[in-house]
Amino acid sequence: MSDPSAFTDGALSDIRVVEFAQALAIPYCGKLLGDMGADVIKVEPPRGDTYRLQSRSSVKHEGKDFAIANRGKRSICLDFSKPDAVTVIEALVRQADAVLVSMKGSDLPRYGLDYETICSYNEQIVFLHNSPYGSQGELAEMGGYDVVAMGLSGMSSLLADADDNGDAPVMVRPALADMVTGMLSCLAVVTAIRHRDRTGEGQRVETSLFHTSLGLLSNMFYRYDAYDREPMSAFAETLADIRDAGAGFGEQKRAMREEFAVDPPGNIYFRHYRTRDGFISVGCLTPVLNQKLRDVLGLDDPRREDSFDAEAPEARVALSAFMAEAERIVAKRTTDDWLATLRAVGVPCAIVNFPHEIFDDPQARANGYIEDLVHPVHGAYQTVSSPLKMDGTPLRHHGPSPAMGEHTDDILRELGFDESTVRSLREADVVGRYDDERNAH
Repeated sequence: MSDPSAFTDGALSDIRVVEFAQALAIPYCGKLLGDMGADVIKVEPPRGDTYRLQSRSSVKHEGKDFAIANRGKRSICLDFSKPDAVTVIEALVRQADAVLVSMKGSDLPRYGLDYETICSYNEQIVFLHNSPYGSQGELAEMGGYDVVAMGLSGMSSLLADADDNGDAPVMVRPALADMVTGMLSCLAVVTAIRHRDRTGEGQRVETSLFHTSLGLLSNMFYRYDAYDREPMSAFAETLADIRDAGAGFGEQKRAMREEFAVDPPGNIYFRHYRTRDGFISVGCLTPVLNQKLRDVLGLDDPRREDSFDAEAPEARVALSAFMAEAERIVAKRTTDDWLATLRAVGVPCAIVNFPHEIFDDPQARANGYIEDLVHPVHGAYQTVSSPLKMDGTPLRHHGPSPAMGEHTDDILRELGFDESTVRSLREADVVGRYDDERNAH
């Protein structure tokens, strides 16, 4: 067994990763690998990752969102369209353990980033390709966006609110498909590196925003032939009818949630409540916890009565009244009062935070889930730490996000390019960022 003390800079301190990706999903994967100690080289086009333009500050090319997803990396600017770019790509890959790519499949051979070409430089490479909707089918060549993948998967139909008119779903945030795809991609890369270390074999790995979104629904939506095909077919007809009648998204969503018991009647045990001055969440999924909650609320569940008939027309009325009474009782007392009362008897519960409140949440702070950092442009800031805790090889940030092309010359020298060649590559605009005047045209 390896000595954990040997990995003072993280479990992946001897791993180099080259990232050809923009925006969020795969850069977040690279960020996690960097927090594990990997040397992550981010290859940007001369105008930079477009994500640098999101949530921009007063400093150009230094978007706040970009800083979160790309901390601890090194940046080299490379113009893939230049013929000599291939010499830089080859040198990067030869010294790498993993390559992360997020582009349409047809763009990969165009830029010499297809798996076969990359393998010709380094047959042991771990090659991760994020194909947003999968590498096959009619959408394989469509640009990849979180909002499209979540809509396609059905996730938005569950999570999105209806707009003010009830006509259309509003965009779901946070960017679940992007963020979770980044996490799964990180897991896939680490697993493939483990396989390579055991066998000497590299491999191609594929992740997908669409597949991730489907996976996030898999504990709720499935189809057993014996049980689900008939009701699903019946609901498809109902949905078609109300759509033909002009129903908006709000009405369609309500019909779906009722049909598939997304909000089961009589649910007082596993849900959010409004209190006198805020909101709480309660989670009780065992008979013992159910009884504790009923005791605190002073309620009897009608389903526990021998005479209760779940199929009777009055059953839903009784359950709705039961749930409304629980809501009325909880709304009479403050959040702090309820938290103290429920926790005293062992009922799992917590305050419902709004995002801005989490930075001062005592539970998040006690566990180090929020960390305080300093960025050279943006100054002091707080963000979520890497969502993994390891005793022997702890994850940590390894510096701020890079300025655009900040490490271009250093990386080229490490790859073996002499000063004359570096200068020639710059003069030919193969490497280096475009200045603002050149961007203008």
